[in-house]
Amino acid sequence: MKLTGKQRKQLRQAIISAYPNPSDLEMMVSEELEWNLSTITLGQNYNKIVFDLIEWTQAKNKLEDIICAAYRVAPDNEDLQQFCQPIIRRLEEFIIQPTYNRDYGEFGSPINLSELKSDRQLESLFKPEPNLLDVGFLRRAVDRASSVCRIELSDGRILGTGVLISNQLVLTNYHLLCLEEEKDSTLNTDNLILKFGCYSSESGYETQGYTFQLDSQTPILSSSHTNKLDYLLLQVEPKILQVSDIKPAPWDIDVLPQRRMGINILQHPEGDSMKIAISSNGVREVYENIGLIQYVSRTSGGSSGSPCFNEDWEVVALHHAQRAGSFGKICEGILFRSIYQEISSYLK
Repeated sequence: MKLTGKQRKQLRQAIISAYPNPSDLEMMVSEELEWNLSTITLGQNYNKIVFDLIEWTQAKNKLEDIICAAYRVAPDNEDLQQFCQPIIRRLEEFIIQPTYNRDYGEFGSPINLSELKSDRQLESLFKPEPNLLDVGFLRRAVDRASSVCRIELSDGRILGTGVLISNQLVLTNYHLLCLEEEKDSTLNTDNLILKFGCYSSESGYETQGYTFQLDSQTPILSSSHTNKLDYLLLQVEPKILQVSDIKPAPWDIDVLPQRRMGINILQHPEGDSMKIAISSNGVREVYENIGLIQYVSRTSGGSSGSPCFNEDWEVVALHHAQRAGSFGKICEGILFRSIYQEISSYLK
């Protein structure tokens, strides 16, 4: 990104307006970007300090970083708003700020993201995917698809998606089986079935795949309520061990997704045959301290419990909520690393 001399002057004036004290600018640069202002400029007056900062960021191709950080911290400053208006759509992806309110009454709006002003702004978050996709990448996607199942009731009702993370262990969302916190989730397991390999065929019909029930003795090994980590660890009947086509998805608790990295979701949206959503820079925020990740992707009803894979096709999160717009969703998932801390004894 390059700015003209006139634009750099406007940006300098806007930054000084939004951060009138040098100490405010120094804190913003340090806390938001982890830059040391004193190593960037030795300016003797504030105008020269901001001028040097802008010149340095342009030379280092970091102009977008300083603009986004300045606007994110002081979005109400009129001068900064006026400067950012021509590029506001590009900035929107950096300023989506969540407010975590877990005290919701009815499941369906489990995250409270700041509202986007229009669907056009939500659409702008979707970067064009490359015209050419690596075949090896797609082969790994197909391989991981064998670990994904559709979760249904015996009467045909479809609840969501799950993922096999060990030989007989499927991970999915708690809220799929238990919409009310006081309700015992074990009441639903007798009629629960898991269908693996539900793909569309050349004829247009869905393949039959493999159907399993849960273990008759211990169907649920571990769980966390919807207002916590929202997961269920299900134990599948031993018959699944006889099917060589079904393989657990790989994961690595030492791998944590990073902001603006790719995220890919294998899912059964609306109970349909399996679909894949690829987002090359979809990760918006990672909140390791509360076990959450937010990302831009395309999901739908039935996608709850779907595995979120990183660019190396390792499970990094479990999709569980979304806020919809016409062109896609701002989604929220539970970090696998956080879930692992509660289920590690079953994965040895």
